[in-house]
Amino acid sequence: MKLEIVLLGVVLCLASPAQTPTQTTTPSTKSTESANRMKRPTSSVQSITGCVDQQNGRYVIRDAQSSQLLTLQAPGSDDDTYFARYLGHEAQVSGSKSADTIKVTHIGQVADMCGSGK
Repeated sequence: MKLEIVLLGVVLCLASPAQTPTQTTTPSTKSTESANRMKRPTSSVQSITGCVDQQNGRYVIRDAQSSQLLTLQAPGSDDDTYFARYLGHEAQVSGSKSADTIKVTHIGQVADMCGSGK
């Protein structure tokens, strides 16, 4: 009888590590899902700091880091009302970027004048 109990205990101990890979897979899957969630926000909303200017009747900002020129698109229909007061100022804009346009969700002044640039 004691031998049967000991053998049963040994079998149960040997069987329990077989479940460990299943438990190990779950946290790695969760961490992959978390990593994917963390990637999405960075690609949808971007912040850019630079000088606001007007070219060909459109408001633009020159990214201070990359020197890329981006067209600013106001959340409403009137770019003039939204961007005119930032003209010639250094500003930080946030929004969704596609190609050479950023659809602005927020804009704030960083400095009264644009820096000398590169």
